[in-house]
Amino acid sequence: MPYSINNVLNTKKYNKAAFLLLVTKRFDLFKIKFNSTVNPLLLTWVFFVLWFISPLQLITAQQISDDREVTMIQSSYLKDESNLLEIEDILQHDYSFTPFTTNPIDNLHATYWIRLDLKKDRETLCTQKQWSLRSPSLSEATLFSEYGDEIEEYKFGKFNSTEKQSSLLYNNGAPFDKEGLFFDRYLYVKIKTYFPVAQPLKFHYLPNVSNRFYTDYYTDMDLRTIAPSLYYLGACSMICIMFLVIYFTILKTEFLFYSLYVLFSIIYLAGNNVPELYIFFNSKYTFWINVISQIFINLFYLIFAKLYLNTKKNYTFLNSIINIVIAVLIVLIILHFIAYFLSYYQFQDQILDAQRGFMTIWGLFSMTYLAFKYKDSLVIFIVLGSFIYMIGALAYLFSGDKNYMMTGLIIEILIFSLGLGYKIKLDYMDRLNLQKEVFSKEIVAKQAQMNPHFIFNSLSSIQHLIIQNDKMSALNYLSKFSKLTRNVLESSHLTTVTLDEEISVIKSYLELESLRFDSSFQYRINVAENLDTENVNIPLMLVQPFVENALIHGLIGKKEGKKEVEIRIYNKDGFCVIEVEDNGVGRHNKNRVLNKTGQKSRGMQITQKRLQLLNNGQPNKNTVEIVDKYDANSQSKGTKVILKIHNP
Repeated sequence: MPYSINNVLNTKKYNKAAFLLLVTKRFDLFKIKFNSTVNPLLLTWVFFVLWFISPLQLITAQQISDDREVTMIQSSYLKDESNLLEIEDILQHDYSFTPFTTNPIDNLHATYWIRLDLKKDRETLCTQKQWSLRSPSLSEATLFSEYGDEIEEYKFGKFNSTEKQSSLLYNNGAPFDKEGLFFDRYLYVKIKTYFPVAQPLKFHYLPNVSNRFYTDYYTDMDLRTIAPSLYYLGACSMICIMFLVIYFTILKTEFLFYSLYVLFSIIYLAGNNVPELYIFFNSKYTFWINVISQIFINLFYLIFAKLYLNTKKNYTFLNSIINIVIAVLIVLIILHFIAYFLSYYQFQDQILDAQRGFMTIWGLFSMTYLAFKYKDSLVIFIVLGSFIYMIGALAYLFSGDKNYMMTGLIIEILIFSLGLGYKIKLDYMDRLNLQKEVFSKEIVAKQAQMNPHFIFNSLSSIQHLIIQNDKMSALNYLSKFSKLTRNVLESSHLTTVTLDEEISVIKSYLELESLRFDSSFQYRINVAENLDTENVNIPLMLVQPFVENALIHGLIGKKEGKKEVEIRIYNKDGFCVIEVEDNGVGRHNKNRVLNKTGQKSRGMQITQKRLQLLNNGQPNKNTVEIVDKYDANSQSKGTKVILKIHNP
């Protein structure tokens, strides 16, 4: 019985195709009228929800099957290898037509004439004013009818149809009536095909009013036929767009060719079952793109594999073979183009067959070669994905069911997607290691700039003692300086040292400066008891420039009162905090001692640059903060430097 909308929504078992129609507001007796404006991506996700989420069972739309009932016509054929015969020649000469027993369409260069004998159907034809002739999908087909002295033609082939084809599965058919029969019994059809026809041709007829159930409506079984193409389009279009975005983001060419590979697989497998794509490929000239896309799939796949595996570097022999195969495929594309548009259909079909055989042999060879010669785990993705793709392609070739190839391609695309993601990770790790290496070299370079600076200052201090004729102090200073210099030079190739070693360097430096300035200042180094100085690494001589700055620019310019510098080292919030505090003149005092150029310590500038390099692009990881101290009268009372080194 007919189902209303409420019945459909309330029943426990209903037709999923009917529910889809409710979504698109086109429901009538379990028949779905095709709407070419429906977005295929939207339909894809609706199908996905209905087929994979809903637990409800399908039932058959029986009425539409009854409406599609047809009557078979007795038919015979005549092969015209000259392609010169016209309908007048057929009518005027007694040509011998051969009954259909096997498939006669074996010559794509020839034209075939089909004679339809409706003698036994004349009484049936009287019951309806107009009928519709139905046949398999044909490249070019023309129905001839006779009305008096006039012969009328009606084209209903894929590429020469009088009316725009509206169904994705069925051709429009051709209208005829009893009055149009030749000799009151025959109809003639002239056909030409660009591709081999797998089954013997069978012609049927039904009332013209019922023909709309082929052209305008879909049953749930029809939708099951179309659904895989919609699934494939929805999934692969998103993958194609995703890899195009990745290509334009990181400019890795393999992502471009992989997206082209996916694009042409969509054209080849879904081009005839998706409204927007079908409209584009429904002509002789644009249909060539659909046909040749099977070669483009292999071409872009090979280029992708070549770039993905970096065969030029890692597999030189295989790279040479791939280059040859790519050249062969390009030549085949050119030859197919020429053959197709010059109507050498037999030759272009032979090209496609040769390409399939050639690529099967190549696929087996390349997978075997990589299985034995692989150098990294990237090969696993290529071999596994290619093997699954080949199984699907061969299953399609021998069974004619493209769902096998779509399934193989979906699985292969998922594997390749994982492989591309894995390669992104490897490239990222290589780039990270390279950055670390460059970073290490920059640290050593900055350290090399600072060590001469320290040595120059120490030698200046020795020179000062010699000028003061204080030989004992100069010798004592020189002895301590040589010991400190040895420690520094022995560690100069290192980027980091333990905190314990850094503290030892600071103590030696303070002892030297105390000798230099006649013990005119006091210093203290306080290390928190809970801090394991042996297991904390910091850049070599990171603290010394700040201690030097406190002495030279802070304490030396102070005229009265105690001169003190204190170094405090402790842990806080995952950071090793080092504070260098003095009670000197401060940074803004006119008595501050400057270097010869009137600029602040170059050692401190270099140290700040080293800290920036240590951050490696991460802000606020390792920081240095300089705090100016003031008394109640806003007079400067020294400076405090706070270093925070990340301590994981």
